[in-house]
Amino acid sequence: MRTRLLTWRYPSPGEGPTRPPREALFSLGLQRWVVAFVRVLAFGDVHAPDYLPLLSRSLRSQELRGVELVLVAGDVVAKGGWRACEGVAGLLEQLLPGVPVVAVFGNEDYAEVRGRMREVCGAFTWLDDEAVRLELPSGRVVVVGTTGALDRPTRWQERHVLGVRELYRARLERVGQLLREHAGKGLTILLTHYPPRCRTLEGEREEFWPEMSSTGLRRLVEQYQPDAVVHGHLHLSRVHRDFIGSTPVYNVSLPAVGGATLLELQRRGLLGFLQP
Repeated sequence: MRTRLLTWRYPSPGEGPTRPPREALFSLGLQRWVVAFVRVLAFGDVHAPDYLPLLSRSLRSQELRGVELVLVAGDVVAKGGWRACEGVAGLLEQLLPGVPVVAVFGNEDYAEVRGRMREVCGAFTWLDDEAVRLELPSGRVVVVGTTGALDRPTRWQERHVLGVRELYRARLERVGQLLREHAGKGLTILLTHYPPRCRTLEGEREEFWPEMSSTGLRRLVEQYQPDAVVHGHLHLSRVHRDFIGSTPVYNVSLPAVGGATLLELQRRGLLGFLQP
């Protein structure tokens, strides 16, 4: 079976810097790939420029040595202000030069500005219901990336997003397809802005949980058991880590956590969990 997938690898000695290509086609075999632990820096909800100073302070205060991958869980900019994306990209390039950055869009990364964001943050690999295969020093990592879905669209979405319920249904179907296709092909991470329904919602008003999360996404995690789920969106969360089956789920929202999150991940679970 052939599958549409983005791919990136670290440059070999003597090569210049490389940028993840926009797309690639290749066949996936049946070999199961073994990955040593991968050190990942993750954050979401920068809402740049609002929380860009917090992100900067957090990164400058942490030990970033050994980070092989950066995950950005959406809401990179505030209310569609796409130019502010440049500040996030510049900070990462300054402090983590050459480290691949994989990002998804959040609800404030409005659909009409996402093309602009791709241009301004051209070094990012943006995933919109897509997957990327990364050949990192520690081994193969596959990131399935999506904005995610909600059980109940918000009132604003019902008024302004045509066919939003069908959009969420189709998105869940696509994410399930991607998780199924890439199961067992390396360390698999589901990167989503909206969370699956789990305890990371604690701290948010419970009556709004259907408008902040997805039980459908939870069922996909239960079914396919990726090695980790990384999400944002929950600014008031008091529980930043939970498990769905054997899969750890991390809320990496900057306002909730108080900084960027460092993860050490391995296939079939977790080696360590560090946060400021």
